[in-house]
Amino acid sequence: MYQGEDILKEFDDEVTIPDSVDMGVRFVNFIIDWLLSMVYLFATAFCLGIVLGLTVPNFSYWIIENRGLFKFLSYVFAYTVWPLYFVLQEGLLKGRTIGKLITGTVAIRLDGQPLSWGNVFGRSYARIVPFEMFSGFGTPWHDSWTATTVVKKADLVTM
Repeated sequence: MYQGEDILKEFDDEVTIPDSVDMGVRFVNFIIDWLLSMVYLFATAFCLGIVLGLTVPNFSYWIIENRGLFKFLSYVFAYTVWPLYFVLQEGLLKGRTIGKLITGTVAIRLDGQPLSWGNVFGRSYARIVPFEMFSGFGTPWHDSWTATTVVKKADLVTM
């Protein structure tokens, strides 16, 4: 009999999370997204170079005279802009990137909920940690540090 308790509580408590995809699928996602993120990074850098070359007088001479500073600024640019490839896609496509769209996978939180923007930023910027890509032989750091995982989209929908 109903005694002030939520009738659907027993159903709400039974959240089943699908198994994470295997390393092979993760590797395919990595290769696709790494290649496309490099295209994005180089295209962005190329456009910035064109704009600076056209608007800043003697920009090419400045680069030659300030090689150390230019190299430092290049790293800052790369490590700021490169993760935006993942931020924009996983944020706007609800946990998916082009690689995940191709392989039919999606990133979710370990509680089964969609990624928050905090998860998206955490996952994306964790990728710039040196050797993070080698953590994919186990649980990738960008998953373990943000309590997320990658699952098959079809498994998520049918549950």
